[in-house]
Amino acid sequence: MAEREEICRGLAAGRSIRMIAALLERVPSTISREIGRNEGPEGYRASQADQTAWDRARRPKPCKLAVHRALAARVAEKIQRQWSPE
Repeated sequence: MAEREEICRGLAAGRSIRMIAALLERVPSTISREIGRNEGPEGYRASQADQTAWDRARRPKPCKLAVHRALAARVAEKIQRQWSPE
């Protein structure tokens, strides 16, 4: 949210995408995509962009272990053995 607020303030101040990106230590394409997917330079609002990002992230996606029972059994077995990938 803090970075989105900086983007919003930067746009309001008339800063370029490259200048905002440098300030946030991000590549310009990341800032450009963020602005583009959230109403563009004229309509970008930090709180609205943040809520939209959270909404996009909430996909009805089942847990991998719930779908793949054999995988769940292997994971449980290795946890019981205190197995570590290292």
